[in-house]
Amino acid sequence: MRRAVMGLVVAGILTLGAAVQADELGIGDDAPKLDVTKWVKGKPVDLSEAKGKGITVVEFWATWCGPCVASVPHLTHLQEKYGDKGVTVLGMTKFDDGNTLDMVKKFVKKQGDKLDYTIAFEEESKTYDAFMKAAGQNGIPTAFIVDKSGRVAWIGHPQSGLEDALGEMVAGKFDIEVAKKVAGIKDKMNETWADDDFETRFKLAGEWSAAKPKDPSPHMVRSGILHRDMEKPAEALEAAKVAFELAHDKPQKLSRLASQLTSEDNEKGFNELAMKAISRALELEPKDAEATIGKFRVLVAMGKESDAVKTANQAIKDLDGDAPALARFARVLSTPARGEQCTDLAIKAVELAIAAEPDEAYHLMSKFKILATCKKDIKAARGVGTYLIEKAGDDAGLLNAFAWDALTGEGLKGEFNDLALEAAKRCDEVSEGENWMYVDTFALATFESGARDEAIKLQRKAIKLAADNPAMDELLDRLLEFAGTTEKKPKD
Repeated sequence: MRRAVMGLVVAGILTLGAAVQADELGIGDDAPKLDVTKWVKGKPVDLSEAKGKGITVVEFWATWCGPCVASVPHLTHLQEKYGDKGVTVLGMTKFDDGNTLDMVKKFVKKQGDKLDYTIAFEEESKTYDAFMKAAGQNGIPTAFIVDKSGRVAWIGHPQSGLEDALGEMVAGKFDIEVAKKVAGIKDKMNETWADDDFETRFKLAGEWSAAKPKDPSPHMVRSGILHRDMEKPAEALEAAKVAFELAHDKPQKLSRLASQLTSEDNEKGFNELAMKAISRALELEPKDAEATIGKFRVLVAMGKESDAVKTANQAIKDLDGDAPALARFARVLSTPARGEQCTDLAIKAVELAIAAEPDEAYHLMSKFKILATCKKDIKAARGVGTYLIEKAGDDAGLLNAFAWDALTGEGLKGEFNDLALEAAKRCDEVSEGENWMYVDTFALATFESGARDEAIKLQRKAIKLAADNPAMDELLDRLLEFAGTTEKKPKD
């Protein structure tokens, strides 16, 4: 549903790019004014004063957004790398119930030196609307580069092309007209996903490559289409080899290529090239968490279990203190198919994450899932789940996420309905019953507890709160399920 976001690597290459609306805010347009309630860290930034002097990265994020948190070290790296070349990295965040000014301040303080760039907070979403909504961007993290002339020069995910674009700008090699053209191509490519028009997408990827010959990304897209949609593995591998050569000095692109190529079916040549890509990425950035996790995945796919376990052990040592990376690695290690040895390593990794960030209750959810679904230790999982609800306090987002996973998650459903009800009830109290998503979860938890009539009342309330939300059909279907009927959906 709306609680989880799934996506293919190839699709990510596109959607993390510049999906803009040219008649609103697009590449080449003057950047909007920043409207800031509080400068949380660093000196205030004025884009008009920066004209002719420097480059500004404006990145939109939130404390509850996992990918945003994962991007913090990379943004710090960019500030360190390009700060003396006139680049200012600004993390811009806005108020919501799970992202208050106090929460942002606590988050920034807890990050310490790991977050070493400017942070700004806004109460009324004016900056967010002027950038994100105007540019047709629907998800965070999203970064905008404002060049020395004050124009928006690049839009995308902070870990997908931002560093390359900054490098070109600093070196005076960035061509904004080419960037416009590529953005337009990506827009057209995004439109093809709805109709699954892979032939048009393949053609557009060729146009992208022609516009920017040294960019490995369009070759990655072509490789994915050839492999998945056209079922031409030999040609897909050749396209991937071109991408590998073009990405030779770009560790993030190499890691992404390795992820795309890694094949559990052990197709000839794919895992070997994936290993070359990930090994090169680690040569360039030996301590990079994503590359380290990628190497483990490739070794598992190649059937080299012993080497994979050695890599995992070393990675856990290297990542000690990096709680977000440890938590992500724990999730990778805890895939049931990995086996008991990797499950033990997953527990070790998540416990180190908890030790590094004892106030981060989301790590407890990872531990809960590992114990329940991989270790099959229901008693221990219940203990962690109970503590998680206590630790969550007034964090409605976490309480809701835990309740929903406990109710619907694979290997969890039916085992923890009482904990789910406790978390959902607390979430509803914290949010004062005004959030349709939380009320929907509370309704399901109530239904699973056996209180059918009360569940129907709550579900009707969720429907009323959701109004014209795209999730309405699903909410109505759940109401019918609670009512025990498949008749025409009620309107009231």
